[in-house]
Amino acid sequence: MSNLNDLIDLAKADGGKFFVIDEEGNAKLVIMGLEDYQHLLLGKLQRQIQDVEEINSEILRAQLTEDLSPAKVASKGPKLTSEPEISKNDLRAEVIDPSFDFEGPKVEIDDL
Repeated sequence: MSNLNDLIDLAKADGGKFFVIDEEGNAKLVIMGLEDYQHLLLGKLQRQIQDVEEINSEILRAQLTEDLSPAKVASKGPKLTSEPEISKNDLRAEVIDPSFDFEGPKVEIDDL
């Protein structure tokens, strides 16, 4: 454990970073000072906030440039006709037999 403490002290002293590498030569772990790590996290958070702000400004620009004239708005909405079209998947058009019993047959305990 003294080797790890020595590495930590050395990283603190010169602000360096140590990379732990596996057998294939791939970096698996980084040992760095706390200030460097905090700076890294704050930079990541600031980039995320900037990305969100850019997306919001693009949405706002699109909304402001959208043509909202009454003719355009009416053409985007549903079209009203005197004869409603009945879709094959529209369950409201299905006819229900008035004699259908929604609750099912009533079973008495004595009948069992």
